[in-house]
Amino acid sequence: MFSFSKIERLCSKKSIDYLFAKGESKTQFPIKLIYTLSEFESPFPVRAMFVVPKKKHKRANQRNILKRRMREIYRLNKHDLYQAVTNSKYDIMFVYLSNEVCDYEAIKVKMIFLLNQLKEKIKQVEVI
Repeated sequence: MFSFSKIERLCSKKSIDYLFAKGESKTQFPIKLIYTLSEFESPFPVRAMFVVPKKKHKRANQRNILKRRMREIYRLNKHDLYQAVTNSKYDIMFVYLSNEVCDYEAIKVKMIFLLNQLKEKIKQVEVI
């Protein structure tokens, strides 16, 4: 239940390009969420990706720390999002925007807020 396996990750170049081209976004500084409907075959309703730009964080260890924090927060809180998605599939991407390395709690508050916003948006779309 609280795992984050390889098939839940967004890896396809084609899907990533489509996400940047057609995706909608929501921002809660220092995190930006980009999401779109997806057509893929998977037992999971959502595929996720986490990005920390090299332009803002030159050192790989800082980028890795931030991505690990975001993945862990997503892993522990994705079950609510999975329950909201019933008929469709989504691709989502979390982009870290700040130049500073924020602590776990600050990132957690913002990511949970964004996940709740996405959940509400999905519920509206699923009803229609």
